Amino acid sequence: MSQLAGGLTPKQKEMLERIIKLSTDSSAVALSEMTDKAIFLQSPRLDIVALESVVGITGGAEVTAVSVFLMFGGEINGNILLVFPGDSAFKLIDIVMHEDRGGIQELDEMGISVLGEVGNLVSAYFLSTLSDYTGLDLRPSSPMVAEDMVGAIISSAVMTLERAPEEILYIETEIADETSKIEGYLMLFTDEDSLGSLLRAIEAR
Repeated sequence: MSQLAGGLTPKQKEMLERIIKLSTDSSAVALSEMTDKAIFLQSPRLDIVALESVVGITGGAEVTAVSVFLMFGGEINGNILLVFPGDSAFKLIDIVMHEDRGGIQELDEMGISVLGEVGNLVSAYFLSTLSDYTGLDLRPSSPMVAEDMVGAIISSAVMTLERAPEEILYIETEIADETSKIEGYLMLFTDEDSLGSLLRAIEAR
C-alpha cells in the first residue's frame, strides 16, 4: 500500500492549486501572444489518483486520444503527459489555427506542431513554477505528440519509468477561447519516492 494513498494534505493541495494557477496564467499569456487572440486556461480539479484508475478517468482504454509527452530530469525524474481524448485535440488546433469549429478532422504535420507547442508551453510553465516553489531542479525534454488509444498512451508513459508508480498527480485542464472550451488531462508520472519528495518539498514551502 502506498504511503500516498490518503491523497493530498490540505496544505499540499492549497500549494499545488497556487502553483497550477500561476503556471496556467503564464501559459495563457504565452498562448494568447502566439495566437493573437484571448486564450484562457484553468484547472478545476487536481488530486493524487491511483494509476489503475487513470484510464477510466480519461475516457476508457479504447477511447482514441492525442497525447503530448515530455520527460523531465534533474533532482527527480519522471514524465509529463497531456492527454486530449476524442476530438478535443482537433478543437484545440482549430482554436490555435483560427479555423472554423470542426475545420480540423485529422492530425497532420501542422497539427502535430501546434499540439507540441501547446503541450510544451503548458508543461514547461508547470515544471518551472513547480521548481520555483520546491527548489528542485526540474528540466523538461522536447515534446512528443502521438495519437493512440488511451490505454496504450498511459502504458507507454509508465513503461519509460524504472519503477511503475502506484499513484500519479492528476490535473484536469481546460483550454478555451471566447467561443470554445477543450478539456484535457495533465498528469505527472514519477516513482513513489520522488512523488513523496516533491509533495514534502511543496508542503515545506
